[in-house]
Amino acid sequence: MSQKRQLLRSFEAKWNFLSAQQAFHLAPVRTTLRLVSWRIRCLLEKAAIVDLRRWGVQMFLPPRWKGVAKLIYAFRDYYEPELAYLEKLLSPGKVFVDAGANFGIYTAMASKTVGEAGRVISFEPSVRAFPVLRYNIAINGFKNVRAFPLALTDKPGRAWLYHHSAVGSDALAKDSTFDPHAYAQEIDTESLDNVLRRTRVERVDVIKMDVQGAEELALRGANDTIISMRPVIMFEFHPEGAISLGLEPHGAWNFLGGLGYDFFGIEQQGRATRLVSPPVTIANVVAIHRSQG
Repeated sequence: MSQKRQLLRSFEAKWNFLSAQQAFHLAPVRTTLRLVSWRIRCLLEKAAIVDLRRWGVQMFLPPRWKGVAKLIYAFRDYYEPELAYLEKLLSPGKVFVDAGANFGIYTAMASKTVGEAGRVISFEPSVRAFPVLRYNIAINGFKNVRAFPLALTDKPGRAWLYHHSAVGSDALAKDSTFDPHAYAQEIDTESLDNVLRRTRVERVDVIKMDVQGAEELALRGANDTIISMRPVIMFEFHPEGAISLGLEPHGAWNFLGGLGYDFFGIEQQGRATRLVSPPVTIANVVAIHRSQG
């Protein structure tokens, strides 16, 4: 394929992604100007603190062009449609687990929504992201959040976390999108069941998992919690990432299906639609136990 054709395909893919975003539909000029502004900030190495007015929270964003910071800066409250759906699932007093919290946009929204009577337990193993997560918890004054620099898997131990060119995509194994010489950071792993027992958390209402293909491992490490509490689970379906770890591409889907869960996709407006088979590519999926249907 010629270089010109590759550039055209890359531009088309980026345009298709941008034009599908709700933030762009609502305010195309403002969203475009924010992307330009973020590019300039990255060139000047100037971080930003943005207001997410829908939830009354602030997010500190380090100046990196590749990764979630750009998307949060440009799309703000409409960063992902799953945020709007999660807002419907949470209410004061509920308990939320954020596995793969990154800079903490889900943690921040959940903290404000569950309030003082609720709890948020966040996990982020990356040395690039955890300090930002902790800082975002601090600048918002969250008292109901506890954050751990751990990767959730099926057991306690140590592992290597490979750094992706896009912050937020670090993973326990390298897939085809990684630089062959990607930096590897040694991290601690733990199961969610063990952490909840140690911290005496007796109820979990919603779990969000974005762990770059290790979802099946993290879910197996939460087996007791899932069986006893039947939380709603939002997870990233990432078949290539799972295969890179030696797992079945549909492992997370099959595991939850075997425990009595049904699956839903989330549209841009935050509406859920039933899924009868796994997505064909990377996608966020919501799993709801049939007893709650």
